[in-house]
Amino acid sequence: MAIPTAEYADTVTTRTATYLDAVADCVLLLPQILAAYDDDPARREALTTRLADRESDCDDHLRSLRTDIARATPNFTDVYLRADALVELYACIDEIPNAAETFVRDLDAVSPELDPQTLATFTDVAALAARATRLLVSTTRGYVQSLTTAGPSPHVSGTVDRIAGIESQCDDRRHAVTSRAFDDLAVADALLVRDLSRSLDTVPDAVEDAADHLRFCWSGDW
Repeated sequence: MAIPTAEYADTVTTRTATYLDAVADCVLLLPQILAAYDDDPARREALTTRLADRESDCDDHLRSLRTDIARATPNFTDVYLRADALVELYACIDEIPNAAETFVRDLDAVSPELDPQTLATFTDVAALAARATRLLVSTTRGYVQSLTTAGPSPHVSGTVDRIAGIESQCDDRRHAVTSRAFDDLAVADALLVRDLSRSLDTVPDAVEDAADHLRFCWSGDW
């Protein structure tokens, strides 16, 4: 059943907001999981389960969005005219909760003893990733909303640049924690820290990739 033109933009923007909120909620659990890593194993396990559930919610919301876009009656709203680009953007954003879930599963699989400095660095990177995700979610929501109204879309380049800066901070911390691990730990333990830091770093990397795609979508409006 096709979605009537009058309802199309509202449906997409509402479902977009729901999807983006789920993405942000998923990543926000990362620093909480790491903060509970040593001190509260039961809380850590519960938060890990919750993150996996939120990642599944993201998948469900994304499927609903794709279905709504596919069922739309042809119309001249900017949301409809940019539907393909939006679907690609949503797919890029979906890599963020995917990366978050992969990291916590990697961490849970090995459950290593992490020294306080390494754990603090991982927690810091996770918090930065959550911050970058919130920036992306807020700006993406505003961009999609602007496609339902008259006038140009709001600039996104400032936010994209801020996200790139946050991702660079994450890279710096990944390099530092890896270098310190090889200086202070046995090779096997250092390799484990390196692999976990790489897995965690895929989260801010995914945020930056999605932000770059958002800028690409926005550039088509100018």
